[in-house]
Amino acid sequence: MTGWLRGLLVVALLLAGFALKGALIEAPATNKGEFDTNRAMARLQRILGDQRPHPVDSAADDAVRDRLIAELRAIGLQPRVQETMDCSAMPKLRFVSCSRVRNVIAVLPGTGPGPQLLLNAHYDSTPTGPGAADDGLGVAVILEVASILKESPPQRPISLLFNEGEEFGLNGAHAFLRDPQAGAVNSLINVDNRGVTGPALMHETSDPNGAALSIYAQATRRSYANSISTDFARLIPNYTDVTFFKPSGWTLLDYGIIGNETRYHSPGDTTQALDRRSLAHVGGEVLASTRAMAAAADPARAGARQMVFTDIVGRILIRLPLVLAAAGLTLLLIVGVGLAWRRRALGKPLLLATGMTIGGIVAAAAIAFALGILRAGDFWRAYPLVTYLALYAVMLLAMAAIYLRWGRNIERDRMRAAAWLLLLIVGAVSSLILPGATIYFLIGPAVGLLGAGLSRRAPQIAALLAIAAIVIQFVMFAELLAAIEMLLIDGPIAAVAPLAAVAALPALIEAKATNYRRSLALLAVTSIALGIGSLVAPRSSAERPLGFSIDYYRDADAKTASWGIATKQAPLPEGFPGKWKKDALPYNARTRWISTAPVLQTPVATAKLIANEPAGAGRRLRLTLSPGGGNSVSIRFPEDAKVLALGLPGAANPIPAHGEPDKPVLRCTGRSCEGLEVELLLGGRKPVIAELFSTRFGLPPEGQPLEAARPVNAIPQYAPDQTITRKRVRL
Repeated sequence: MTGWLRGLLVVALLLAGFALKGALIEAPATNKGEFDTNRAMARLQRILGDQRPHPVDSAADDAVRDRLIAELRAIGLQPRVQETMDCSAMPKLRFVSCSRVRNVIAVLPGTGPGPQLLLNAHYDSTPTGPGAADDGLGVAVILEVASILKESPPQRPISLLFNEGEEFGLNGAHAFLRDPQAGAVNSLINVDNRGVTGPALMHETSDPNGAALSIYAQATRRSYANSISTDFARLIPNYTDVTFFKPSGWTLLDYGIIGNETRYHSPGDTTQALDRRSLAHVGGEVLASTRAMAAAADPARAGARQMVFTDIVGRILIRLPLVLAAAGLTLLLIVGVGLAWRRRALGKPLLLATGMTIGGIVAAAAIAFALGILRAGDFWRAYPLVTYLALYAVMLLAMAAIYLRWGRNIERDRMRAAAWLLLLIVGAVSSLILPGATIYFLIGPAVGLLGAGLSRRAPQIAALLAIAAIVIQFVMFAELLAAIEMLLIDGPIAAVAPLAAVAALPALIEAKATNYRRSLALLAVTSIALGIGSLVAPRSSAERPLGFSIDYYRDADAKTASWGIATKQAPLPEGFPGKWKKDALPYNARTRWISTAPVLQTPVATAKLIANEPAGAGRRLRLTLSPGGGNSVSIRFPEDAKVLALGLPGAANPIPAHGEPDKPVLRCTGRSCEGLEVELLLGGRKPVIAELFSTRFGLPPEGQPLEAARPVNAIPQYAPDQTITRKRVRL
């Protein structure tokens, strides 16, 4: 093969790999197991009824709960309802959420006694959408699993928890821990979702994870899991019911789907949008893991080691003890340094490989920034692959250009050694932050170093080993990249560049630097075409709509009002009624489009002080709150108020001195917020001016012209159209 053709082939294959990587994490096409997808979907459709939003403690959620209980009784179970008022605070957050929850609990008897396995999903939705995937899918899966196991009982009892209030602060899960049933539990399978399609990702486990992973490996039919996701679950503020369950020490597996997040927490989360293949895959995986976990009376005995793991295209699950993986990575790093020393690759070759990687990352970030300047907002939502390919093409262009400019006189075997050493250095640094990443830097580099070591003695074998290492490494990274792209629907899109550059580096080295002269023209043309495509492609589609939430905000004290529209920074359509500017409103720091609105009569929250007692150097206050006819009430305190605790009387949650949000907040959602009594512990005795917010889901009639002007393929996301009123109170 001529040199220039070799260079073209490398860049073409890399671009094709980046384009097709999404196929690596698609839900399996069929489910041949016992799980009956059609029956599960029929149950879900009956439970959701007319698919209206059903937030916690609402009449709509009452109706969903009644239909859920009817389905449980039809299976032959006798559910009960745990009803209680709950106020919970997320770890490290200065935010307390309250609601009255009604958890539905049932027990599936086993063939013998023993600690119970808990299957958990939440049945409430956000006020924005019907929650067919989040978390109707979880409800449907657990019901179908229960119906199957009712006919073939497990070895030990299984508790079924359908909790309420997850969406407004995990109140249902928090409340369940006070129920006597929780004391009988020693293991958990949780199902919750952040999209409407994709495979069943097992994305969180107990710590140490050896026991849970042993059960998962035994049960899984098509595995999609990696230890980086479980590390991220500990690092990022992505709160699910597991947040409160995990400290109990239960052996746990957490499943979910994340495909097409544009439907998440929106009116688009419907049964029609829910991928039946995803339902089938989650159902089959949960059924198998339920059987495996229920067969072990004490799952924790299966292993207390910390493991690192990853699947390979959903077909192979690789797992190693973290200690062994870390030792292997250390050994490979030592070998890599030694080989680089022998090949004289520690100087200019390693610097060049580093420069190529950094140059590619910077180029991708630059094009992402430029596209953002030219087209504001999440313009990639409808066709994200076009924009990501533009980034990857520019990245490859920069990396190949740097190689051509400074690598002409460096032998390929020296660059091979440098590339794999750099990969190992990246792996070592990454593993210090995310230990689960270790598994990604063992197989490919081991094969790559072997090939680099043989490059002079057996060049043909070395070339074959180099290609094998490149394919292994790229496939492992590409699957991870595809998952990251799913999660980054709101950006920043350039976050994929570091991983993509490292994935591409060994492949680019395989063609000599001089072979990329003609490839640069191809990459330049491709980059320009893809960049133009990302600028002119529709930013939304029927399948992947734009987020577009409208708020009416009134300041009751200042007697002013505004309209606010959150569009993910996208411009308002031409001819949209009103005069608009970008700004933030006092209830939320999120930048949105703001316009003056008429002052209307809207619900006004109140806080009545019923007790004010000294407590050390501060005060203990009791208040009764009212949303004034709204669906939710919040009370927010100044940053310097020294709020020490906040919550229900006698059970107030400690509030960190620093953290998010800057201003401590207590929020109550639902009908039971009327007259809710809360307790506040302050560290000082000076008067405090607090802000009260009443939120009513939906706009006043005067907002109908704005709703009518909402663009086609645009829907509220994360928050519904709502009416918010602020009033200050002196405490």
